[in-house]
Amino acid sequence: MLAPLRGLPLLCVMPLVFAALLACASDDLPPVFRKVAPASVEDLKAIERHVKSMIPRLSRATVAVQVGGATGSGVVVSDDGVVLTAGHVCGITNREVRFTFPDGSTARGKTLGLNHEMDAGMMKISGSGPWPHVEMGDIGQAHLGDWVLTLGHPGGFDSERSVVVRLGRIIRLAQDMVQTDCTLSAGDSGGPLFDMRGKVIGIHSRISDSTAENFHVPITTYRVTWDRLAKSESWGDERIPPRPWFGVRGVDDPDGCKVVSVEQDAPAFKAGLKIGDVVQKINSRIVQDYATLKRFVAEAKPGDELNVEVQRAAREMSIVVKVEANPRRR
Repeated sequence: MLAPLRGLPLLCVMPLVFAALLACASDDLPPVFRKVAPASVEDLKAIERHVKSMIPRLSRATVAVQVGGATGSGVVVSDDGVVLTAGHVCGITNREVRFTFPDGSTARGKTLGLNHEMDAGMMKISGSGPWPHVEMGDIGQAHLGDWVLTLGHPGGFDSERSVVVRLGRIIRLAQDMVQTDCTLSAGDSGGPLFDMRGKVIGIHSRISDSTAENFHVPITTYRVTWDRLAKSESWGDERIPPRPWFGVRGVDDPDGCKVVSVEQDAPAFKAGLKIGDVVQKINSRIVQDYATLKRFVAEAKPGDELNVEVQRAAREMSIVVKVEANPRRR
């Protein structure tokens, strides 16, 4: 489905964002979405107006789900109550589910199929409906830098607030994964990722301690495995892949990312990184800020060795950090 990316490694945003925004944004959206970045207060207001116009419709179909003692999110994509969510939210097939809509109304249902390899899951609301729902989009039409919205119920349903909405951009695209800079947190898992036309193009999957690790299952996964999911099939490796662990926190610095804390016994600690070090490059790639550092780490796998170039006081030095699997749960 992602023909322009087929055969390429996972991509980082900066080399291609600008061209993608200018060349590929469609004319049916406000002009600001064809710009590299908002250039004025009016541009920001145009984005705000467009987002506000979509939120009521999108929110109505974004449900909080409770499966056993665990909570997550989901999105209704048909009037008869098919709900897309993350595989790890479902857990197993044929489990009882309680759905809570943003207005506080509830419904019952069951978990259907699970694709553990992709962390994709399907549920079904009991009853005839019709249920408020949204349309599925085409991730094959998405590009690096596209504006997107994430909706969800972090922490579970809360009657004192509305559905939580975050605006951001796509920063990585691959056949099996979408990454955005929309911050997700616990309880968002299974919620929808929308394009600027209000169509679902992904489902929130991997959420971690790092706000840079916001990964989504492409909607294509659900389309091509729809029949299997609807038949309550379950397949794939049920183990969640280990998350890479580097072990530092930082702040933006004119020369890169300044380390402000190093976790005890973390890979960075073992390799000798210290508070005050300014990370300038990782594997010869320029670290522009803290977000860049987190993104580079997120792209690594446990066991990978990262050549980290740092400035320590007046000295420039190179430190090899061997990435490990994060011992904490997701």
